Amino acid sequence: MNIFNLLNQIWDEHIVLPAIQRDFIWEEEKIERLLDSIMRDYPIGLVLLWETYEDIQFRHFEKEYKQGNRFSFKNNNRKKRLKLVLDGQQRLQSLYIALYGSYENKELYFDILSGDNTDDFKEEKYKFYFATPEEVKEWNKETENSIEAGKHEELEYYVKVRDLFSMSAIEKIKFKKKIAKRLRLLEKDEVRLETNLAILDERFTKDDNILKVSILDEDKPSNSQERKKEADILEAFVRINREGTPLSRSDLIFSMLKLEWKKSAEALPEFVFKINQGNSLELDNDFVIRCLFAVSNLGTKFDIDLLRKKSNIKQIKYNFDKCCNSIKSTVDFVQNHCWCSSSKVLGGYYNFIPFVYYLFYAKGHQMPNNQIENARKSLYLFGFARPFSRYADSRLWKFIKEELKSLEDENFPYRRAVWWIQYWEDIDEFGEDLLQRNPLLVHHLVQKLSGAKTKYRKNLPEMDHIFPRSTLREKAFNEAEINHFANFWILEKYKNQNKTNIHPKDYFEDMSTSELSKIFIKKDLFNYGRYRTFIRRRSDNIINYIKKKLKYKERDFIFEEK
Repeated sequence: MNIFNLLNQIWDEHIVLPAIQRDFIWEEEKIERLLDSIMRDYPIGLVLLWETYEDIQFRHFEKEYKQGNRFSFKNNNRKKRLKLVLDGQQRLQSLYIALYGSYENKELYFDILSGDNTDDFKEEKYKFYFATPEEVKEWNKETENSIEAGKHEELEYYVKVRDLFSMSAIEKIKFKKKIAKRLRLLEKDEVRLETNLAILDERFTKDDNILKVSILDEDKPSNSQERKKEADILEAFVRINREGTPLSRSDLIFSMLKLEWKKSAEALPEFVFKINQGNSLELDNDFVIRCLFAVSNLGTKFDIDLLRKKSNIKQIKYNFDKCCNSIKSTVDFVQNHCWCSSSKVLGGYYNFIPFVYYLFYAKGHQMPNNQIENARKSLYLFGFARPFSRYADSRLWKFIKEELKSLEDENFPYRRAVWWIQYWEDIDEFGEDLLQRNPLLVHHLVQKLSGAKTKYRKNLPEMDHIFPRSTLREKAFNEAEINHFANFWILEKYKNQNKTNIHPKDYFEDMSTSELSKIFIKKDLFNYGRYRTFIRRRSDNIINYIKKKLKYKERDFIFEEK
């Protein structure tokens, strides 16, 4: 079965998604890479479908994808024949969006002049991008200007993929002639254009081997006793995703919750959509379910067997609204009192879960004013040390059980947080070792950035070396010195693109001394012979600044064991 055959069945609503499936999570870059793989004739796996007449909860594929879209679920009351996707949802949804729809109001375009071999096989050979018509018009205009200037190297020309597939054979011939004339293509470029369009058609409309399809219960009579039941399919679903890599344990947990608590199929994603508005914390179902487990005192490990007890599901349902309020309060605390809008910057959202638990049991789910400093210092300590990025299942619950569950007052246990960081991460002072573990957080604090997503792609922040890495290596500095947090700063990606190997004295020439001094960069130290002095002084200044800003004291890290 070729790719277009599958997508047409999705269009006709014959192939649908069962409620037990997780949300669509692929980012546009991953979809673009999938298209490149198809063009290169790389197999992209197996799709597993289940043909059924069961009255089962399902939803249709999304055509116009937007983050936070909420689904409406249907029941197969009329017992129509459906094919439900058990494995391969992410790939099918990606292809459906790419060829039939849009991703965040952007459609898929193909660089019809791409396809040259590269030295690095990991790089995309065939260039696909989600873009707006305005962006594509600008890109293509740049190519036309280059040709006017007599430059015919590395040409790019983007055409909407959907338009390419809608052309008839005669229209394609006319299109190729038109493009060749407009761009004054050399013979090699004309050949590449011809080849690309032929490959595109072959891979998607004729090739049955790139994406394999297996269908359970295919063409069996609707009343056959051999047809599988919903319970069989859930068990198959769990086994498939336990043995493979696509589903996380939280997805399996969510699938089981939806069977016993159908309202959760819409209530939980709706809450996740709302809580992510106005910030870049990127909380998801995984986070909310882990919080629900924690506040229900079921631990923080996703143990599927716990949901075989109806009393546990009942407890989770009972705690849902209060847990959501505690998450809202945690988000307010992180943004308003910790000045950050990014979970990535703060070392991952696992660091928020102790605060959700604390606020779940706090009066009115609010952070007491006299505990803001302790809680903030604890969050930043977790953000720098990242103790929960490894062993989250055991460490999170150990901290909650031993320090929060047993709290006899409303004081957030900051000193105990310090003790656990010393115990887990072997950090006994606020210094270089601690800050080196999360340079991204260091420089967001120093440069007073919130971590919020940018609206304009050229303003996308990127952390980069001040003294170029390649030059430092040539001068025999070791990796620890090269990648010291004091040798980083954050600037818009677009402005960083042409920085490679440029001496910092030249790169920072147009920046004033006063502006650089605000982020502890001294121009008089822009000398490779003084690099170690630059690192030492800037490191000391950064440590002292952050200690003062967050009110860390030396005595915080000195105490006897409990």
